[in-house]
Amino acid sequence: MIQVLMDIDETLISVPPGINALSSGKMFQKIFGVNAHEDMINNIGQTEMAVIIEVLALVGISIKTVPVEAYSYWAKILEEDLRDNPVCVLPGMHELLDALSQIPHIHLRLLTGNAPEKARIKLASGKIEKYFLKKDGSLDGVFGNTVLKREMLFDIVKQDAPQNDTFVIVDDSLLGAQIGKKYSVPMILVATGRASQEKLRQYTDAVFPDLGENRWKEALSLIKNAFVSDVCDKISLRSDKVIPDE
Repeated sequence: MIQVLMDIDETLISVPPGINALSSGKMFQKIFGVNAHEDMINNIGQTEMAVIIEVLALVGISIKTVPVEAYSYWAKILEEDLRDNPVCVLPGMHELLDALSQIPHIHLRLLTGNAPEKARIKLASGKIEKYFLKKDGSLDGVFGNTVLKREMLFDIVKQDAPQNDTFVIVDDSLLGAQIGKKYSVPMILVATGRASQEKLRQYTDAVFPDLGENRWKEALSLIKNAFVSDVCDKISLRSDKVIPDE
């Protein structure tokens, strides 16, 4: 089985500008009684747990455990804010997900910094939730309410995976690329976030501006044949370069 581990924000979908800061601000005010929001920190690729703890630390509040109410209220407010301003599913992602979901030896999962509640709201807003549902109706993946560092999510995936399963990461960020590099996992990277194609290409040759204009078909082919040797060379990490941490 090939597990395709997909990021959400700026990989699958894009939330309208300002919505994330707005919804997080309402959550911080309601749950913690502070005037704060997630854009106060560098939140790119961070887990939801880390974002909450770091923002609170910035305003002088130290917590070790994020209350469950913070995750659920943030998701509730985001759902309300997205009703009139839904997410945008990024080019080619509908087509790629539909094609991958029909291949028996491919398993679609999420590897995201979002908590499950917020992940579900975002996917539902883009009408792509169905591709990541388990038989019991819950989302399939690993989520940002469980660990502080996003790379630790892959540790969870690896520990829980059947011995013969292999992986492909689909992401837009340098952090996602660094996870692939650290664990020697093949990657499909899209420059639909803040990282440029040039920066992402330091990690793999399988970099796309987005998956529109039928580029999703090339990504599909790479994933389907991820562990054929010549294809693996294309989508695996760039071992010929020393890449600094960023």
